[in-house]
Amino acid sequence: MINVLAVDTSTNYVTCGVVQVSANGQVRVLTERLVDNVRGHMELLAPNIQACLTEAKLSPRDLHTVVVGTGPGPFTGLRVGMATAAAFGDALSIPVHGIPSAAATAWEHATSQVGSKAFGDYLIVSDARRREFYHSRISFFAGSAGRLCSEVQVPASVHSPDVVRDIQQELDRWPLRVLSASAVADQAQELFGSLQNCQVESLDAHPTPRGLVLAALESLGSVPGLLADAPALRALYLRRPDAQEPKAKAISKALDFSRVQELGVQEEEAGQNSAYAVDPDIAGVDRKANGQAARVRLLAPTDAPACADIEKVLFPEDSPWSAEAFASEIAAPHTHCLGLEVTDPANEPQLVGYAILAVGGPAQDPEGEIHTIGLLPEFQGSGLSKLLMDPLIAVADRLSAPVFLEVRTDNQPAVGLYERYGFTIEGTRKAYYQPSGADAFTMVRPGSIDDATPASEAKASEDGDRDRPRYIMGIESSCDETGVGIVASTVTDDGDAAQLEIIANQVASSMEQHARFGGVVPEIASRAHLEAMQPTMRAALAEARERVPGFRIPDVVAATVGPGLAGALLVGAAAAKAYALAWEVPFYGVNHLGGHVAVGTLAEDVAEGAGASTGTDRDLSNAIALLVSGGHTQILHVTGAGAPMEELGSTLDDAAGEAYDKVARLLGLGYPGGPVIDRLASQGNPQAIAFPRGMMRQQDSRYDFSFSGLKTAVARYVETADREGATIPIEDVCASFQEAVVDVLVTKALRACEDKNARVMLLGGGVSANKRLREVAAERCGEVGVELKIPQAKLCTDNGVMIAALAARLVAAGEEPSGLSTPTDPSLDVEEPVLRNP
Repeated sequence: MINVLAVDTSTNYVTCGVVQVSANGQVRVLTERLVDNVRGHMELLAPNIQACLTEAKLSPRDLHTVVVGTGPGPFTGLRVGMATAAAFGDALSIPVHGIPSAAATAWEHATSQVGSKAFGDYLIVSDARRREFYHSRISFFAGSAGRLCSEVQVPASVHSPDVVRDIQQELDRWPLRVLSASAVADQAQELFGSLQNCQVESLDAHPTPRGLVLAALESLGSVPGLLADAPALRALYLRRPDAQEPKAKAISKALDFSRVQELGVQEEEAGQNSAYAVDPDIAGVDRKANGQAARVRLLAPTDAPACADIEKVLFPEDSPWSAEAFASEIAAPHTHCLGLEVTDPANEPQLVGYAILAVGGPAQDPEGEIHTIGLLPEFQGSGLSKLLMDPLIAVADRLSAPVFLEVRTDNQPAVGLYERYGFTIEGTRKAYYQPSGADAFTMVRPGSIDDATPASEAKASEDGDRDRPRYIMGIESSCDETGVGIVASTVTDDGDAAQLEIIANQVASSMEQHARFGGVVPEIASRAHLEAMQPTMRAALAEARERVPGFRIPDVVAATVGPGLAGALLVGAAAAKAYALAWEVPFYGVNHLGGHVAVGTLAEDVAEGAGASTGTDRDLSNAIALLVSGGHTQILHVTGAGAPMEELGSTLDDAAGEAYDKVARLLGLGYPGGPVIDRLASQGNPQAIAFPRGMMRQQDSRYDFSFSGLKTAVARYVETADREGATIPIEDVCASFQEAVVDVLVTKALRACEDKNARVMLLGGGVSANKRLREVAAERCGEVGVELKIPQAKLCTDNGVMIAALAARLVAAGEEPSGLSTPTDPSLDVEEPVLRNP
């Protein structure tokens, strides 16, 4: 017997059940839950699965496979079922089979008919929101030995005005049986109820556990197919996100990029690495090259012919790559392909360079290889190669991956460039390039070294399990990073605090997918979380098992449940519940902002040069936290990691990180804006332009912020210079803007420290990786005797470690688990460190 967990959330119904399949294909539903609750998928699915297992007298380990409906359906609910099923299967190392939900609906209805009454054409109609519906047509007929078989006649698609007319034409040839979901029952009855040769047989049709398994057996072809490896789940979205790429903004002629061009290579030679190096800055800086604006972007398959033309110019004596070869590389899922383009006097973009990095190997031990890099001769020697190399090296560093490449031994400029990035010559390949017969150096850049302190072996003491570290897993998905982190929590000798140690930290960012839109697109972020969750989880578990001999699964699973993007939160929290349920460990739903505070206990003051990954929370009994990111800018009063916090002030309009992005866009610097502006500002004069400091008048709020006026001031300054024919160094604009932001942030945070008599200030959030913010905060805190705590740069941006750290503090303080019915709350208040069942 095969025990199958069947799940679907593509309709208003929250559907789950345990189905038993015999060797001869007989299907028996042991237990099921079908609840009509369009807004209850997140709260009901995991506890209903638990109830089904209990009722069937099974444990999660008794399951052999998972079947899940993949839509079509509103993605709000669909993502919950798919994230839950994928995580459940991943936790138990069993296959997860995705089945079109429409097929499951049809199979449930057809098999409820007797004999030949099941045969015929079915039109399955379900809700697509926006007063539209999904529809698909499936035919049922008798196969060999009288077995009922099905065939998809029309794949699922979104309703269009032509659909009824097309169906009417087909009704002349055969009858149609309509199965409609309840959410669109009125539409279905109105459109199809009066048509001749068309019969509406159900106005409450939906997938069931039985229908899901029957459809899976048909799709897989046999009972053993249920136990076979399954391809990655792919949701039937059928509708693209609504986001549109913003129109390219012309770069003001008043902005002078010439000094940046001169300093580009000097900065690298001096080893001035950005604090943002943990994130791949794919959308590079706009610069001037030979009087033209230059910009890095992602290559598209349509760029292949232009890349091949450049290749012919650069390698006339050898065998240059063909357009087909470039197209194959660009389309490959494991490559990062960048192009460098300039804008000619006619404002037309021209591709002048390219670079391709391939990443292979297992997730826990990847390797990178630069397959090719090239820049037209007339653009060489001006520091533009950095624009192509920087983002590729950032990708490798984020993965801690070594990078390999080959380069002609007589190409000394290229060899020198690679050596500045840490590559060393490992060997020589004779006559590597053909037909010229030129030799090649093999060069290697080692993977970055993770500075997290290795964990000790997990052994139970002679007194039993009391002194064994508890392993807490955190899952983060509030925005565009999918993070999984694990910390070891050990009770200290005095028993009043827990000491934490990082044993795994894996992050997958979807930033590249958002770059062309100029900001985070919520729907794209949510879909990216669904795709990245299992690879990120596996990498984190592999890292933990490598560092801690004997480690198998965590003792607790926690997830961000708010604040954040609604859809993104659903994916991470649903997956976390499923992992906790499958592993039979407690689940904690925690506050994202509280995580940024808790992670501050894992690192010492960066100004003192320390970078320890262990710490306790004693220092945060009375502290001020300044949280600065693309979505949040807040001053919080902290009375302990994991304790409710008080919001003293926040932004009245743009968050600080959002202001960076908007100013970067109006300056033509691309997205994300923070890393680019930070790098350029380091070369500029912060006093060059007296930009205003928002909300700093005596009558203004003591702790609130406003950055929209500053953004407008930058725009007006550039427009005025352009109109007057003046030129201003881009680095001075960036430095002056950044100084205005940093000045206000630090001034108000220290004001809060004074008012609350707090002697500790914590800096957190993605913008806290900004070098100037760190410098000014350290300097001013030192002047007034306030201890500054800043996490390591890799812990400033969203990550799973911060969620694990907060959960560990809650567990150590005796807080009860949240429970599997816990909802997500995109507007969760800072006063709630943990959410519980409603």
